[in-house]
Amino acid sequence: MDVHQLREFLVNQRRASGWTQEELAERSGVSVRTIRNLETGCNTNPRRSSVELLLNALGGAPAAPAGPTVWESGDGSLVPAQRPRSEHDRAEPAPWYGPRPLGDPMVGREADMRHILASAQRSRLMVLTGPGGVGKTRLALAAAYRLRPLFPDGVAVAELRDCMPEHIEPVHARAELDRITEGLTGDLAGTGRRLLVLDGAERVVRQTARLARRLLDEHPGLHLLVTSRRALAAGAAESWEVEPLRVDGPGHRDADVPSAVELLLRRVRSSLPTLDLAPHLPQVTTLCRLLDGMPLAIEIAAQRLRSLPLSSLLREETLFHLLDQVDAGALSAHRTLSDSVRWSYDLLPAPHRDLLHDLVALPDPFALDDVLAGHQGPAGSAPQRSHRLAELVDASLVQTLRQGQYQYRVHALVRHVVARARQQPLAPYGPDVDEYGDRAVAAAGAAHSAA
Repeated sequence: MDVHQLREFLVNQRRASGWTQEELAERSGVSVRTIRNLETGCNTNPRRSSVELLLNALGGAPAAPAGPTVWESGDGSLVPAQRPRSEHDRAEPAPWYGPRPLGDPMVGREADMRHILASAQRSRLMVLTGPGGVGKTRLALAAAYRLRPLFPDGVAVAELRDCMPEHIEPVHARAELDRITEGLTGDLAGTGRRLLVLDGAERVVRQTARLARRLLDEHPGLHLLVTSRRALAAGAAESWEVEPLRVDGPGHRDADVPSAVELLLRRVRSSLPTLDLAPHLPQVTTLCRLLDGMPLAIEIAAQRLRSLPLSSLLREETLFHLLDQVDAGALSAHRTLSDSVRWSYDLLPAPHRDLLHDLVALPDPFALDDVLAGHQGPAGSAPQRSHRLAELVDASLVQTLRQGQYQYRVHALVRHVVARARQQPLAPYGPDVDEYGDRAVAAAGAAHSAA
């Protein structure tokens, strides 16, 4: 297949699929600019990795005539060569074990996808971090699906939230992780290439880090993609922080529609095609801003619009109470919107909760000096507050704005959960548990053993 055949196939197949260039970019991880340049003939030397990702997204390569095939040379250009064995030579696609990605195009994740696809090819351990409801699982599954051509032995997904008992001791957690992953890697011999996705590792983050190091040593062809609210303390891991969607500024499709607004409009169009929000874009933008661009919150808000007018969701004092009544089970691993954050909050030791309560009272964004100014309070001395702030950031309960001077903010959903939690105080953890990373499983494990 030469460049002209590739261009013709790309245009015809994309149109037959009913996709725009932007939607193909979302599905493939290749930039809109690259796709546009290929389709117009401006790019005659595309990279092989881009070609493979596009062909995979479009369902395979067209029938090619006998003879040499155009592929990438060492300098990145395409030259005639014998076509190498790849995913497209297989009679069947690489096997997939476990939950599959959703079929609808992702919104506003083009840059995330490009980075993940590139990182997964140069690093054997990739970790996606971010708060609950930001879309780590959906992004990881979509990326894994597009990476299938690189892993002929398949892609396997383990949902640790579902596989791991909620109350489990650390030693039992390690054994359970071994049992889960053994079934997904046991048939890999030699340098068999497989991608293993471990979704929701925050509950057992220390055990997952140890497991990752062992699996990578035992299986040279294995790559790991992990999602967790807390980063893994594992060497050679590449981390990527998944952030909320843009609420202000240009979007990736329309200069006037940020990605958060586009997501809400898409979800409303698919579930309520008779509801036209186009005349109400300022109010839609306000709603997305109140939701801090969190994808799960936006999708639940779109569901709530089936029964309530847009104006009712613009009341900040009742917004999250209304959204919490919607069953989030079809969209998330959690039952309600607040469940996605309450779980992280419940793991906090009492001093960390005290500091988070103080931070919720500060206007966004705030600086480290603002946090330290209250060092006479119950949340501890200035060094203690700095340390606990860092751990709240690590737990994805506080967002860091790293532009020049560091600034911090607490998402509106976290503020809502904290306000509700303060009405239902939790018992503080005992002083004998001093490792924050294992605090949850240690405390819950004690209850489990007593039972």
